[in-house]
Amino acid sequence: MDMLDKRVVQESLRRICEMDLIPGRTPGNKESNQDNLTSLLIHDIFGGEILKTRKKSGWHFYNRVDGERLDFTSSEICNLPAEICFEDLPSSPEETCNSFEKEDYSTFFMRFVFVFEETIGLTRNRPGFII
Repeated sequence: MDMLDKRVVQESLRRICEMDLIPGRTPGNKESNQDNLTSLLIHDIFGGEILKTRKKSGWHFYNRVDGERLDFTSSEICNLPAEICFEDLPSSPEETCNSFEKEDYSTFFMRFVFVFEETIGLTRNRPGFII
């Protein structure tokens, strides 16, 4: 298995979204900071680059790992073909952090790790741990 299994990452992120465990998300603002948090999370865990592209409401952040563009929030952002939608402008961890609190990121990071481990079956021996 590759270090980055896109299906497992996507499933883990989907489960976090379903449980409404993304800091800063409200019923009226489902996308609040999700691309920022997710792109930093992917960068911190799997490495690679953080990239950005313009959208009407500001910047959209995503990643490139091992030469492959990865955007785990793109279905919410645009329905255009990738070659039209993505500019692949370089970004940085510092730039993504401008729209959320460090505590929110730490919470999101820990929730992701827990759900990721649960998704691949590593938490069977952790009774009573609640995210």
